[in-house]
Amino acid sequence: QAFTWLACCSTTHFSRMATRALANLLKTAAVPQCGVKPGLHGHIGRPSLGKFCRGRRISYTPTMVSMDALRARQPPELLQTDVFRTIPPEDLTPTDLADLASSEVMTNPAKVLKIYRRHVDSGVDPEASVLIRAFAQLGFLFDPNSFFSTADRQLLTAHKDFKSLAHDLTKMQAELPDAAAPLLLYSMACLEYRCAPLLPRLLDAVEEGLSNWRTEALTLILHSMASLGLGGEPLIFDLMDGSRSRDYGQLCKKVAEEIGRRAVCGEEEGLAEASSSTTEVSVQDWSHAAFALTMNGDYDVSADPEGAVPVLPLLIARACEQIQEKEELENSGWAQFFLYQTLYCVDVEKPACEEAVKRAMPMWIQEWLHYRWLDNIVLMAQPQGADGMQRDVDLSLKRTNTQALLNCSFGRDWDEQHCWFAGFMLEPKVALECDNMLPLGPGRPRPSGWLSLKSRILRKVGFQVVMLHNCFWGHLSEDQKDEQMLRIRADVGYRHNKDLEKRRKKTRQEPHTYKGIETKRKDWFPDPAAPSDE
Repeated sequence: QAFTWLACCSTTHFSRMATRALANLLKTAAVPQCGVKPGLHGHIGRPSLGKFCRGRRISYTPTMVSMDALRARQPPELLQTDVFRTIPPEDLTPTDLADLASSEVMTNPAKVLKIYRRHVDSGVDPEASVLIRAFAQLGFLFDPNSFFSTADRQLLTAHKDFKSLAHDLTKMQAELPDAAAPLLLYSMACLEYRCAPLLPRLLDAVEEGLSNWRTEALTLILHSMASLGLGGEPLIFDLMDGSRSRDYGQLCKKVAEEIGRRAVCGEEEGLAEASSSTTEVSVQDWSHAAFALTMNGDYDVSADPEGAVPVLPLLIARACEQIQEKEELENSGWAQFFLYQTLYCVDVEKPACEEAVKRAMPMWIQEWLHYRWLDNIVLMAQPQGADGMQRDVDLSLKRTNTQALLNCSFGRDWDEQHCWFAGFMLEPKVALECDNMLPLGPGRPRPSGWLSLKSRILRKVGFQVVMLHNCFWGHLSEDQKDEQMLRIRADVGYRHNKDLEKRRKKTRQEPHTYKGIETKRKDWFPDPAAPSDE
């Protein structure tokens, strides 16, 4: 009680008295003296603690400060929190999921990341459902129909909170359900963000349930994988533990073969016997799958082991079956873009199934797509805004006085209209392309499926292609970038047009002078002419 009384003194005067009393108490502890028995006479000549304890006596030396004394010296703010509360905190997962689904958050990438950060900082282990929902919502915000620019998407994927979200998903990949694989793959494709350590887990889930996925999901998976550049060549990822994954290079062909078998049977669901029926596969799904095969260059994929039934003509036929009138074709959105691009690429690359593909698309659809291409299709399909790496390369071209056309269309010499746009076009017939996709591992870049297809078409029509990878370009200084640009010019045989340089040379718009003697602004102007009688 004496310690409690001393600790509860709050004023300055009583605090000083308590400190002096405590010091005296420790000095006058009950320590036996030589020749003196401990007891009532053991504290000869020294004040007893009984003066402070109202008759009670303490016969031991205190070795620790009581909890009451510590709390008396704490700031009032800390006393408002009970650190010994036994009630666990409430589950924040339903609240975070509800906030992510709200209308003001659903269209704002910054608020999505803010809710993710709040969920992670809550002190509990992150919930997989919240992380999947946040990542998918960001992907849907930057889908092909988004009004956000390419630079906005690059700013998002470079943000530390987004990288933290991708890292948390990778850490808890063992807890991710298999059903989330198509969703996460599509989100990565929309964001153009290839998270290499997470992809093996998603691709394993796709391959294990290949016969159980709905046809719509398979077409979405195929298009997402092709957009991320995961088809064709050997595909091996660097994992977080320093090892490498197995080869996933043939997975796109397996998915395409499964879709082809379902297209042959005419069963839209094409699922196992135990699974339930699904909705009808739309023209969007079939056109997505057809353009995915075109991006990968898998023209020879067949629906049967003998190779007699190519998949691409089947997909084109299934898509065109659902278009009966011109109005339906005009309202088909991205399907008309994918169909016409597939038709053009087949005409340029000349695969074995070229004639079958052209016969699978009715002539009136081909003519109407050709008629509407420039004004109604390709202009709507171009990405919004500028690309960050493209602007950086453009500055290097200007510093090195390299003449280049930005986003210039190209095609064959006899094409009536162009279907493709080069990132930068130099003379003579040189194309510079910028790859922003993350590498498969350190020093192992791989362009997206779109750039891979564009590079093939460029080479087919007689261009030299130079691919600049951001995983290398972004680490160079300004001088090193200019040096690389000069080396590229020497390697490709760049030709400078001096007449064009003279025409583009900027002329001074105002006379050169010194501060303080600037030319006086003219204050006289001619009177307006009188109106004529005519």
